[in-house]
Amino acid sequence: MTDAPHPGVEHGSGLDPAPGTPPGAMGDPRVPGYRSDLLDSLVRVMGLWTSGDFLAAVAAREGIDLDSPAVVVLTIVWRQGPRRPSALAEHLSTGPSNVSKILRRLDAAGLTERREDPDDARAARVHLTEAGAQVARTFVAAGDRLVDELLDGWAPEDRQAFADLMRRFERASEGFLGRT
Repeated sequence: MTDAPHPGVEHGSGLDPAPGTPPGAMGDPRVPGYRSDLLDSLVRVMGLWTSGDFLAAVAAREGIDLDSPAVVVLTIVWRQGPRRPSALAEHLSTGPSNVSKILRRLDAAGLTERREDPDDARAARVHLTEAGAQVARTFVAAGDRLVDELLDGWAPEDRQAFADLMRRFERASEGFLGRT
């Protein structure tokens, strides 16, 4: 795959490559260092879809009045089942004190509750209440609708090919993680 210079970056904009830099080696100036269009796009899409602003916008469209970390916690517990706060902190790449604050807000809103861990009576697991499960279902359905909206106008075979290639890339990525 070859790279094209970022559209809209004018010569003399201060973002010109150094003399001798191969054409397109700069990629998107917002994500410096990637020569691959695929990696550049993948990083930008992942960054968008996991950004607080994006998650908050999806939630707001559905009338969900939660900050993005709270939405992420609800979604994780809904998809993966009850989790210890430490596992949530690891998943969110944050500290236990931050997860405790998120869980206090969710507990106070009646969306989560902590129950004794059946594997260790000294620990607790975060469970969704019925209201929390409903919020998580609503958010996940909103994501499905957003994908449909973003792919509107794509031919069915293009949508299927895109999904197939994404699953293939996902499997390869999981395989890499399994080898490390």
